[in-house]
Amino acid sequence: MGEFQKLEEMLPGVHTRTGKLSFWFPKTGFQEDHEAILVRMDKSGRAWPVNIPEETLDHVGRRRKNQMIPTHVDKERIRYFQDDDNLDLKDLIRNEKMSTSEDQNKLFMRMASKFSGKTDRDYYTLDDMFVSNAAKREESGKAEERERHQAIREHQRLAACMEKCPHCFGSSELPKHLIIAIGNKVYLSLPKYQSLTEGHCLIAPMQHYTAATVLDEDIWEEIQVFRKTLVKMFEAEELDCVFLETNLSISKQYHMIYECIPLPKEVGDMAPIYFKKAIMESDEEWAMNKKLINLGSKDVRKSVPKGLPYFSVDFGLQGGFAHVIENQYMFPRYFGKEIIGGMLDLEPRLWRKGLRENFEDQRKKVLHFAQKWKFYDFTKSKE
Repeated sequence: MGEFQKLEEMLPGVHTRTGKLSFWFPKTGFQEDHEAILVRMDKSGRAWPVNIPEETLDHVGRRRKNQMIPTHVDKERIRYFQDDDNLDLKDLIRNEKMSTSEDQNKLFMRMASKFSGKTDRDYYTLDDMFVSNAAKREESGKAEERERHQAIREHQRLAACMEKCPHCFGSSELPKHLIIAIGNKVYLSLPKYQSLTEGHCLIAPMQHYTAATVLDEDIWEEIQVFRKTLVKMFEAEELDCVFLETNLSISKQYHMIYECIPLPKEVGDMAPIYFKKAIMESDEEWAMNKKLINLGSKDVRKSVPKGLPYFSVDFGLQGGFAHVIENQYMFPRYFGKEIIGGMLDLEPRLWRKGLRENFEDQRKKVLHFAQKWKFYDFTKSKE
């Protein structure tokens, strides 16, 4: 219970509760129950524990009509919502910070769908309908119970995603024979498909993070150490490095990977021009955000707000560009590799779905890369 008490101390007024969750594991064929801290997560990746009432809902299974509460005294408005008397300024601020845009949309749709009255054009408008509906007294704990069920669904979806994640360090789906080096919280590995170029590698955090914008500071610093080491290693072979990250959707909980693709010097010198032109012509024609973000003076963590899907490219240690994705259906997940494939005149099947490699080819690829990496491996000195 230490974790629950710690959360209650960090967030006063929020009482953490556990939910008994059931998971079905298709590989083993059995169902397992366990307790977990129920949390909600917004689009920016922030998580907070769910506030669950001490007692269960009354009158379970029976539907009761919501009662109207008095909203005016002597023709003066005294309250708008049924719980106004139970909330102070501190509670309102906490609710505002912990609510998401999806919660507001669901509340709007729920109020619209449950209202059965009629409106007229002059005296009883659509706005009056919602104001009247908001003043109805709801059963005690009903909103918290809905939030609990939503948190359970989100937890089950995240657990299923992490169980099948091919990049989580503790996952059974991770091809461990492709790992080159292991740091404190970050590891270096090779792609399981045929590499785009010789030396193509992946930098990934051990834990499940969805984007660089939500990483802890120490994890980001370790990624930069790997990046500097790879640039130094490929410079000895007269090669340039291009680093790619594509974050299409935080809600889908894809594991963040930072791809390093070495290029010949003459191609690497032209890479910024190709990427700038491709980014300016990509995605929606009319964008809400700046089309091209220059990462020369600030990295992507300081240039792109948390929660926004984005694509970023860095050229060695000189910075690069970022682009906020407006429409994920118009922006392919292989966008960066498609540009590099066009520069090198590669077959599209290499960067669209990838060509599978057998174990022997993967083993040779790992041994060849490890032979070069051992002279620059900074992780060995920490052991």
